[in-house]
Formats: sequence, structure tokens, C-alpha cells
Amino acid sequence: MKRGSALLRLGLSLIIALLISSLFIFVAGEKPSFAYYHLIRGAFYGRMNMLTTLRWTVPFIITGIAATISFRAGLFNMGLEGCIYLGGLTAAVLGMYITNLPAILHIPLCLAAAMLVGALWVYLPARLKAYRGVNEVIVSWMLSYIAVLLCQFLVSAIFQDPADVSQAAQQVRTPYIQKSAVLAQLVPPFQLNASLYIALVLAGLFFVFSVYTKYGYEHKMLGLAKEFARYGGVNIEKMQFWSFLASGAVGALAGATEVMGVHHRYIHGFSTDMGANGILVALMGRLNPVGVPLAGFFMGVIQNGSRAMARMSNVSLDTVRIFTSIIVICLTAEGLFELLRLRRLHKEGK
Repeated sequence: MKRGSALLRLGLSLIIALLISSLFIFVAGEKPSFAYYHLIRGAFYGRMNMLTTLRWTVPFIITGIAATISFRAGLFNMGLEGCIYLGGLTAAVLGMYITNLPAILHIPLCLAAAMLVGALWVYLPARLKAYRGVNEVIVSWMLSYIAVLLCQFLVSAIFQDPADVSQAAQQVRTPYIQKSAVLAQLVPPFQLNASLYIALVLAGLFFVFSVYTKYGYEHKMLGLAKEFARYGGVNIEKMQFWSFLASGAVGALAGATEVMGVHHRYIHGFSTDMGANGILVALMGRLNPVGVPLAGFFMGVIQNGSRAMARMSNVSLDTVRIFTSIIVICLTAEGLFELLRLRRLHKEGK
């Protein structure tokens, strides 16, 4: 009954979002039905469109899970963007400079190192929050800005591609990684790659952890009722600390898979607000281990389909951004309200 009610509210939110978006499309001089037709067609019709939708789904799933890990523990990890950049740069550096290593070792090494760096970067806000009660939002947010700028400095000063130095409009990017560190394309020449398997395995592991393990239950209870979890014997500080580290590690994994699977080098700016989008996916999926991957797929549909809508109709790219924002706002509003309610209860239980 509760699940049916949640689905009903989600469906109503989507209908409201489409009705509001239709007004903007109509003002732009296009029929909403025609625009939505090209959105669906652009996301699903044909091999290329479907594969591109799946390509965009992957980072949404991974970053959505990263955000969900912290949210379910009653924490706000606002530093995901920084972890994504650090993970991408770590994977690129190890992918470039480690040679004569088979792919079966090189790829896991790059991914593991990226996750380790992401976890270490959020160590400070995790420690301060868990053992000193310091608000994690501001600390992680500020560290995220530092991480992004640090990556830009390191690449431009140390790891810059020598071929770009003489160019007038120099891009901040590294040389290409070794072939042994590249995640294989599933259907060449399309960008969908083996990171799809990584995202699916991650989603499966998160589901098993959340539903079938003791720590998964404690993790969920911590976010719902902190004092109840404490009285139940949960080590609150330890659970918060490790949840935050895990969130940073998974965020860095998203950056590493983008570099190793799509760009094959670090390009500064490769993350198109992946961190913020991960938070939206987590809220849209109601922090549910099944709902979050489905929300990631939905965002992949919107990401790819809206571009097709802009190409094939009179709807401008700016209107498409408004359309996308309205849908995301409507679908995440209820989830955000619920999250803030849990956050208030969490504070009252201190």
C-alpha cells in the first residue's frame, strides 16, 4: 500500500512537470506533443539513441548511489563533484604512467586508486562530523571547490598534454591513457563501455547490502532515527564516518569510469555537474536501492532525449534546460521534503 502510494505521488509529480513544461514549449512556438514525441524518439528509437541513453545512464547511477550512501546515514555529502574530478585525474595519471601491465590488473588498479583518493579527500569532513559534530555540508562543499581547482592546477602545471602547449586556446587535459587502462567499448564506435557493468554490479551490491545485511539495516536506521539506532546498539560515529568515506569513494569511481571509458584522458570540465545530478537522482529515487538505478535511467532518458528534442523541433536549447529543470524539480520535491524531515528528526535526536 505504501509503495503504491509512493508510485502514485511520483506519477502525479511527473504529470504536473509535463503540464508546466508544456506551457514553456508552447510559448516557444512548438506543439508540446511534437516536442515530447522527439524526446521519446531521441531516447529510444534506433540503436544509436538507445546506446547513447545507456551511456548517460551509467554516471547517473554511480553518482546517485554515492549520494544515497551518505543520505541514508543522515549526512549531506556536498563534495561529490570534487571527488569525481579527483577520481578522474587519479585514474588518468595511473593510466598514463603505468606501463607493461595487463588490462586485468591495470583497470582494477586505476579504479581502486581513484576510490581510495576519493575516500581520503572526504576524510576530514567525515572525521569532523562523526567525532566532533561539525556540520559536514560546508566543509565538504568547500573541499569540493578546492579539489576541482587543484585538479586544474596539477594538469596545467604537471600533466598537461605536450601537444597542447603550443596551441593558442590551450585545453587543460592530459595525454591519453594506456590501452591497458581503457574500459572497452561494448558496441564500437559508440561511447557505451564496460562501465555499464560496473554500474550494474555496484547497484546490485548496494541492494544486497541495504536489504540483506545487518550493517545495511543499521545504515538505514541511522538516517531514519539516530537515537533509536544508538539505543539499538549501532556505533553511530563509526557508521557515519565510514558512510561518508564510502560516498566519496563511489563518487570518485564515477569520475574514473568517465575518464577510462569515454574520454580516455583527463579533460578538465568533463564532469557536467555530475555531483549535483547524483544528488537529484538520489532524491528522485527516494534513496531506495531499486529506485535510485531506475531514476538514473530516467535521467539518462531525459539527458539524451532532450538533446534530440532541441535538434528536431523549434524548442531552443535554453527552453530544453528549463524543461529538464522543471521535471527534475517536480520529481525531487517530495523526496527533498522527506529528506529534510528526516534531517530535522536526526538533529532533534542529538
